[in-house]
Amino acid sequence: MRKIYILMTFLFISLNFFAQNSNDNFVGTWIYQKNDTTFRIKLQRGVMVTSLKKYNTFFGGYQLIVKGKMVEDYIKSMPQTYHSKKGIEMTSAYIYIYGVQASTNLVGFSFYDQRIKHAKGRGLLGCKMELISQNKLHWLLDEKAGLWWAYEGGEEDIPALQGFSVPSDVIMTKEE
Repeated sequence: MRKIYILMTFLFISLNFFAQNSNDNFVGTWIYQKNDTTFRIKLQRGVMVTSLKKYNTFFGGYQLIVKGKMVEDYIKSMPQTYHSKKGIEMTSAYIYIYGVQASTNLVGFSFYDQRIKHAKGRGLLGCKMELISQNKLHWLLDEKAGLWWAYEGGEEDIPALQGFSVPSDVIMTKEE
């Protein structure tokens, strides 16, 4: 388990180090609506502090409304700075989306699905948000890749795919 967290930290630090451009185009509230379903995410800039260094990141939360009823509500007040060495789980700090900018238009992130609890609640890597335009975002959750990372690539240890409690491959629009 410890190897997974070290690997995740290294991956995010590496992505952050090689990021070409840091901009705030991802910051804000994004929404996807289809039929009776509304899915919303809120992203903010933050700072991750590890035992190795501090680096810029994105923190976020999500919300799902189906047939006018709030099904998931994880958009809370998030900290500006998260200290990983204090041992406080990200979700205890109301961080359910955690990622770094890999390029001008791409953020790689972990998603903590509070209903499905992938990888025993540790969240899944292998997710990405890609800006299509200034107000359009492609949200993509990759469960298979995320489970592969969470279980260190040991095919025999990877549990069956369960899906997500939120849409996994949609185009979102920035709310004004």
